[in-house]
Amino acid sequence: MRLLLDTQIALWWLVGSPRLSRAVRKKLAESPCAVSVASVWEVAIKHGLGKLPVPPRDFRDELAAAGVVFMAITESHALATSDLPPGHIDPFDLLLLATAQCEGMQLATADAALLRYAESYPGLRVMGV
Repeated sequence: MRLLLDTQIALWWLVGSPRLSRAVRKKLAESPCAVSVASVWEVAIKHGLGKLPVPPRDFRDELAAAGVVFMAITESHALATSDLPPGHIDPFDLLLLATAQCEGMQLATADAALLRYAESYPGLRVMGV
């Protein structure tokens, strides 16, 4: 299954965070992985606010060097956010989830709120890490 990495997972993967288990690292290494440009945008915003030390260009360049594919945000992805069940309000999460749904991918996340949301709707393709 192709994986769409949420921003946090992509960052943890880049820095070799121990928050990712050996099994998860293996799955990431063996699976085709993608990152939405929404994550690049999120990193740019948080970096600009001083909440994240990783410059967005470094984020992009290091992921590209690791073989990650970047997915553009399409109108289909944006529209699909309105098809998601109610109960989660983070716009970045919703866009990533809608992108994964549209593209037949699984969203890899450690976001507790997003994981609780996905548990309520078993048809959503979300992998907790």
